Amino acid sequence: MAVAQFNLANGQRAERKLLITVAEWMEGNQETREILGTRTEDSSIEYNPDIETTTDILGINYTDLNRTQPQQDFDPYLILGGSKLGAKLNDIRRRNALSELNQFTVYVITAFVGSAGAYPAERHTDCSIIYNSIGGDANVNFPISVYYSNKITTGTVDKLADDFTFTADSGL
Repeated sequence: MAVAQFNLANGQRAERKLLITVAEWMEGNQETREILGTRTEDSSIEYNPDIETTTDILGINYTDLNRTQPQQDFDPYLILGGSKLGAKLNDIRRRNALSELNQFTVYVITAFVGSAGAYPAERHTDCSIIYNSIGGDANVNFPISVYYSNKITTGTVDKLADDFTFTADSGL
C-alpha cells in the first residue's frame, strides 16, 4: 500500500481544523456523536511513549519503544447549550458513575489526507473521557481529557461532520 499524499498545496501548512476528534457513545440504543474542540484554542494528541534507552558495551545507544499512551486534553471545554457530550459528562459527574467514563469510542479523522468520501480515520474503542474540574469565573469551564485505548481500527469516513459513516479498512 502506498503512503497517501497530503491534499495540500506544496508548502501549505495543514490547519488544525483538519485533524478532527469525534466522541461517540450509546444513549439507549442510539449512537450519539459530537465533534470535540468547540471553543478550545489548542489541543494536541500526546502519545506519552514508554521508552527504554540502553547503551551497550561498545558505547552504542539503543532505544526501545514499548508502547504509547495517547491522551488529548480539551481545556477549556466550556459548558455550552446543545452540547450532548457536556450534558452526558455532567450527568455522570452528578451521579458519580465513574465506570461510565470509559465507555466511549473516539475517532481521529485526518482530513489533510484523502478527499471527500474517503478521509482516513482511526476508530479507538473503549476510550475514557475524564472531566478534570468544573467551575470558572465568567463562564463554566469543564476541562476534559481523552485517554485513547490503543484498540484501533483504521478506515475512512465519508464526510467531515458528526453524522459520517465509518468504513473499516479491508483485510485488517
